Amino acid sequence: MALKSVQVRLTEQQLKTIDQKVKKGDYPSRSEAIRDYVRRAELFELFNRFFAMMEEKPVSEQDLERVRQRVWDKKYAQRVKAKAS
Repeated sequence: MALKSVQVRLTEQQLKTIDQKVKKGDYPSRSEAIRDYVRRAELFELFNRFFAMMEEKPVSEQDLERVRQRVWDKKYAQRVKAKAS
């Protein structure tokens, strides 16, 4: 997927937090840290929608496990494989 450049304004504390994570080795760059934060925000939004749906119609443990596995496969399994390479 092609990446596009955007300007983002962060507080001094937000930038400090990101820089600390980069320095610690959690991320290779500021850009990757920010992309990861966006991915996590997307996942958080997905969970919020999922929990709202569960309030309308409860689901079984089996259904929850299937959803958990699909989310893992779609959002994280590729990243884990890439890190292992």
